[in-house]
Amino acid sequence: MIKQAVSGAALAASLLLAAPLAAKNITADVSQIAELLHEEGYRATIEGEGGDHHIMTGMAGYNFLILPFDCEEDGTGCKSVQFYTAFTPETKPTLEEMNSYAAENRFGRIYLDKDRDPVIEMDVDLEAGGMSKELFMDNLAYWEAIMVGFAEFAYSKDAD
Repeated sequence: MIKQAVSGAALAASLLLAAPLAAKNITADVSQIAELLHEEGYRATIEGEGGDHHIMTGMAGYNFLILPFDCEEDGTGCKSVQFYTAFTPETKPTLEEMNSYAAENRFGRIYLDKDRDPVIEMDVDLEAGGMSKELFMDNLAYWEAIMVGFAEFAYSKDAD
C-alpha cells in the first residue's frame, strides 16, 4: 500500500515537472493589458489615473477604449473590461435602424448615446483568475470584426 502511494506520488511529481509552466492569465489589470497590446504590435496608451483610468487603442482604422469595471476605489482588483467606441456619422442611424441591426447581429451591445451617436461595446469577464493570452486575443479579434461591421452600418448613410 505504501509502495503504491509512493509510486503514485512519484508519477504525479514527474507529470508536474514534464508539464510546461502555464502562462500568466490576463486579468482586468489595465497595465497588463496595455503591455500585452504592445507585445502584439498595437498601440495602447493608459489615460487617466487612480480609479479612473482606461486604455486608448485602435485597430482596423478605428479608435476604441478598454475600460476596467468592478474595481476597488484605487482602480485595482477589477473584474471585467469593456471594449467601447462611438461613431460620429454625418447622417445618424434611426432608432428603428439600430433595432434592426441589433436583431440581426448577435454580439456587441449597441445604442444611441446622448448625442444620438451610434455606440458599440463588448464586455469581457476576467473575474476568477482571468483568461489565457490566446483567449483574450481571440476576444479582441472578435471585437475587431463586430466593431468594423458596426462602423460600416453606422457610416452607411454617409456613403450615399
